Amino acid sequence: MANLEHTFIAIKPESVQRGLVDEIIKRFEQKGFCLVAMKFLQASEDHLKQHYSDLKDRPVVAMEHHSSQ
Repeated sequence: MANLEHTFIAIKPESVQRGLVDEIIKRFEQKGFCLVAMKFLQASEDHLKQHYSDLKDRPVVAMEHHSSQ
């Protein structure tokens, strides 16, 4: 059996607000990807801090933008 890879895709809040989720998913499927799960959530500040922890000492971190939606 072939090894399967899993990829995480995050869709930005602006794309959700603009109603582009279906189009984004369709484009991945047209490229041969298979959607196996989907979850919508509004990330908390703690979640974003953990997600971007490797960038915390860098000059720019996008947490304010993502947590303000």
